[in-house]
Amino acid sequence: MLSGLSLRHACVQNSRMNPRLFLGLAFGFASALIWGGHAVVARPVLADGSFGSFDLAAFRYGVGMMALLPFAWAARTTLLRLGLRRILLLTLFGGAPNLLLFLVALVYAPASHGGTIAPMTSPIVGALLAIPLLREWPTRGRAMALGVMVTGVLMIGWDGVMGDYPGAWRGDLLLMASGATWAVFTLLLRRWQVPAIPATAAITIVSGLAILPFWLPLRAAEVFAMPAGLVLFHLIAQGLVLGCVAMFFFARAVELLGATRAATLSVMVPVVALLLAGLWLREPLSLLQILGAGLAVAGMLAAVLFTGRKSA
Repeated sequence: MLSGLSLRHACVQNSRMNPRLFLGLAFGFASALIWGGHAVVARPVLADGSFGSFDLAAFRYGVGMMALLPFAWAARTTLLRLGLRRILLLTLFGGAPNLLLFLVALVYAPASHGGTIAPMTSPIVGALLAIPLLREWPTRGRAMALGVMVTGVLMIGWDGVMGDYPGAWRGDLLLMASGATWAVFTLLLRRWQVPAIPATAAITIVSGLAILPFWLPLRAAEVFAMPAGLVLFHLIAQGLVLGCVAMFFFARAVELLGATRAATLSVMVPVVALLLAGLWLREPLSLLQILGAGLAVAGMLAAVLFTGRKSA
C-alpha cells in the first residue's frame, strides 16, 4: 500500500514537472532559432555599409524600449528590489555592449562565423565560470564534452586565418568575447533569480537610454532617409523580434530549465546559422568548418544529455 502511494506520488510529481520542462524547451528552442538567423540578417547590411553597428543597436533598443516600458512599470517593485547595480551589471553583459561586440564582429567575419562561434563559446565559458560563481564543477564527462566543443570552435575559425576569409580572425575574437559576456549574463540571471519580464525590460530600457541620446542627433536623419521598406524591416527584426521576443524567450527558458541547460540549447543557433548562411547568403562553407560545427554541436549535445555537474 505504501509503495503504491509512493508510486502515485512520483507520477503526480512527474506530471507536474513535465509541462515546465517542455515549456522551457519550447522557449529555449524558439530563442535559439531567432538568434540563428540574426547574423544572416545583419551581415549583408553591415558588409555593404547600408547600416552601421550603432544603427542596428539603436533599432533594437529604441523600438524594444518603447514596447517594454509598460512591462517595466508593471514590474517596478521587482526592479526596485533588484537594485540599480544589478540592473547595470545585467545590461553590461547582456545588453548593448554585448550586442555591439557581436555586430562589429560581423563587419569582419562572415555570418557563418557569427552564428557559430559566439553561441558555442557561451556554454564553454559558462561552465568554467559556474565553478566560482555557482560552486558547480563539471564532471569528467562534461569536461571532455567541453574540450570537444573548443576543438570545434577552433576548426570553424581556421578559415579566418588561412581559408576563404583571411582576416576574419579579428571578428572571431570579438565573437568569442560576445559569447563570453553572454555566459556571464546567463549565470547572473540564475544566481540572482531574475524573472524573465523584468530582466528583459530593464536591460532593453537601460541600453536604449544609453544609445539613443548619441544616435538620434548623429544618425537618425540619414538613416530614415533610406528606403522605407529596408528601415522598417530592420526596425521590426532588430527591435521587436530580436530585441523583445528572443530576449524574453531566453530569460524564461533560464527560469524554467536553469542556466546550464538553457545556455546549451544554443546548440540550435549554429545549425540554423550555417544552413541560412549557405542557402540564403551563398557563403562558401569549407569542409573543415562543417566538420568543426558538427563536432561542436555533438559536444554540446553530450554536455547536456549525457553528462552532469557536481556541487563543490
